[in-house]
Amino acid sequence: MEASKREKALEAISKDPNRIIKTNPIINARFDITTVQMKVFLKIIASIDQSKDDISEVQISVAELQKFVGRTSKNIHKYLQEELVKLKQRNIFYEDEHIRLDTNLLSSIIYYKKQGFFSFEIPKALKPFLLQIKENFTVFDIRNMLFLESIYAMRLYEYCKEFERFKQFEIDVEEIKERFGIADRYKNYFDFKLKVINQARSELMKNSELYFDFEEIKEGKKVVRLRFTIIKNNKFFTKENTELSKEVDGKVLEIIDLVRMYVSDSTVKTWFEKYPYEQIKKGVEYSLNQAKNGGIKDVGAYLQKMVATPDLFDPLEITKQEQKKKREQEKETQALKEQELISENAKNKIKAEYYEVKKELSVRILTKESGLSTKILVQLRQENEQEYKPFLSEMALKNYKSNAKFEPDSLEEFFYNVDEGGSFASYVFDYLQKEYAQAYQKLKQEFLPKANRVGVTGDELV
Repeated sequence: MEASKREKALEAISKDPNRIIKTNPIINARFDITTVQMKVFLKIIASIDQSKDDISEVQISVAELQKFVGRTSKNIHKYLQEELVKLKQRNIFYEDEHIRLDTNLLSSIIYYKKQGFFSFEIPKALKPFLLQIKENFTVFDIRNMLFLESIYAMRLYEYCKEFERFKQFEIDVEEIKERFGIADRYKNYFDFKLKVINQARSELMKNSELYFDFEEIKEGKKVVRLRFTIIKNNKFFTKENTELSKEVDGKVLEIIDLVRMYVSDSTVKTWFEKYPYEQIKKGVEYSLNQAKNGGIKDVGAYLQKMVATPDLFDPLEITKQEQKKKREQEKETQALKEQELISENAKNKIKAEYYEVKKELSVRILTKESGLSTKILVQLRQENEQEYKPFLSEMALKNYKSNAKFEPDSLEEFFYNVDEGGSFASYVFDYLQKEYAQAYQKLKQEFLPKANRVGVTGDELV
């Protein structure tokens, strides 16, 4: 009996265009995609009947996708195609004690130019996690994610929804980085906290039914784990018996709560299709004040009239509010820029320090190996005598300058040119790193922990 009820409930959910079912393995899987790509993937899931055993393809029009991802690009077709190509190339990985999943998010994409729609094929390996789901799943309304701009906010919303009934969940810092595909992107915890966790929390507070607070769990001075406390967002709280109970727009719900005794929910929705929120709010507040004083017989009709009256709308007040919001946004943006600048300066400093350490090693090798500088110059000149000169060789030779203080081609003159930097120094370093690879690799490995602390990866140490 219980299984039958659950199947009927899941079937009803699968036919709701705004609610989807996701298995928890997919929510907790490891993948790295953009916000737009995530929204497209959610739209694909929302477009299939998840109560079916199989599905061959999913067709979605360009207009639907454009509306769903919230983009107004003039060349929307090209933009979507570029994002979809990238989405098709994205890999998703999940492993537990029962299974190991490693596949792409999409198998194929076909764009029908004249008809103006896309056709998507879901990988065979992914279908069991999207169709006929009976256990270990989470149901959520995708409209809670439509206004989110950060992919990290979208994924943390899914986690909050998955653990909503438990009120809390914990996850290792390194584990969440792995799941989000940013293990190499945010080595520094401060950057990770600022740009991933705090940014996600801020967006969820403004745009979603759930958000979170978090507590840092440390080992010594290092933050190794985060404990998230899930919080119901009051401005998005809805009652199940309202026609618009799943609307993400808190402003619509706010007005519904104020006027539900006098007009229907659908009437409120119609207002928002015709008038700006500020005009509606002014009309509602004015009407309710008049009704409170006992001067209105038909409050519903009076509400309709006042909401449609633009004279009640105070443009000066709205301008002030918009200016205040803009100042707050600019302040937040400036703070982020300052933090990014501090981080970038730290990275540039460590790169410059590595360059000097590498140069010191090069000088030691050149000093120790007699005749090595001459050998490098001979090779450089020979390469420039070829019909097709390597670009770096050509630039390096042009960069090499004689100096009257030194004997031509002497070690002193050679070091003088290395100190000057430029393409000649790059050529010398490139030569030495190939010939003495082990020494330079050892130097890099010793320097790497210091570089990683400020978010510089091994690939960036050149």
